[in-house]
Amino acid sequence: MIRTVMLFCFSVALLISFEVTKAKGSVDSFTLKSQVLEESLVGIDTNRQIKVWLPSGYSSSNKSYPVIYYLHSFGWSNTQMFEVEQADKVLARSVERGVIDEFIFVVGDFTTDGFGSFYGNNKVSGRWEDHIVNELVPAIDARYRTIAEPRSRGLSGDMIGGYAALRIAMLQPGTFSSVYALHPVGTDIGETLMNSRPDWRLMNTAKTWSELDENIFSKVFMLMAQAYAPNPDKPPFYADLMLELKGDELVVNPSTTQRLHKNFLLSELVPSSVENLRRLKGLAFDWGRYDGNQDHVYANQKFTRKLDEYGIEHLAEEYRGNTWNKKWIEYGRVESDMLPFFQRFLEFE
Repeated sequence: MIRTVMLFCFSVALLISFEVTKAKGSVDSFTLKSQVLEESLVGIDTNRQIKVWLPSGYSSSNKSYPVIYYLHSFGWSNTQMFEVEQADKVLARSVERGVIDEFIFVVGDFTTDGFGSFYGNNKVSGRWEDHIVNELVPAIDARYRTIAEPRSRGLSGDMIGGYAALRIAMLQPGTFSSVYALHPVGTDIGETLMNSRPDWRLMNTAKTWSELDENIFSKVFMLMAQAYAPNPDKPPFYADLMLELKGDELVVNPSTTQRLHKNFLLSELVPSSVENLRRLKGLAFDWGRYDGNQDHVYANQKFTRKLDEYGIEHLAEEYRGNTWNKKWIEYGRVESDMLPFFQRFLEFE
């Protein structure tokens, strides 16, 4: 009798294990040929490799699903999100636990031959915002059973991807109804002088991205300059810099500094974006207290206050973590905070 019960329990355990495995969903991939990125002077591959996570019920139902779009940071890719961070396991477990109803999860391709993208919207480094809103979203709606309305579209991302999610909400209204940014950067200026981190002499003399490997901030600030202080008449990087070489001396360029602050910092965009932000059903962002670059922490603290000053309803949280370690882990920020946020604000069938 005991043996029979044990065999029954073992069979049930195997069945449950099979069902959990079956319920993981699937990752689909397809190539999206971009027309707007053809204009870029920095030579972006216009064949974008898109990753789409589909819930387990997708293939056996006729339902339509809300979609959460995710923007990855520079130096990373959507392939790494699923192979290294194992995002599909976090998404599947969240659905299985009832954290969120079934949905479609889309990660675009924002890689380049250099160090990635800062999600600008110009003909030098790429019209990335237009690519997301006018190419990626329509392609997903055409290819999959989506609820093709803003009320059922969410936008998220991490670090510079989180920055871009907030920026699109501010400047490209009417596509997404809810936005959650994970540890965004570029929200405001930090305590350290913005121009104090890169090797400006190296940036002024380099001819290739590999030469900038000596200083990570030089690579990051070059991406920033391409996106928000572009100059089509200044190869090979096609960007104006905050500090320029005059003979053998580095000199601050006031107009470029002002231009970069105005175009890049999200806090500078708040006054003109109030109505767009108020149209959102939900707006949230978070940041890790122990980011190795404390300017990001200070900037996000300032940004939430700036939103409050302009009467923008939003959720903002500083948590015990750094830039990366609390996101795509079991019961991490994605599972415990981001997805419950979208369950609350997105509309499901």
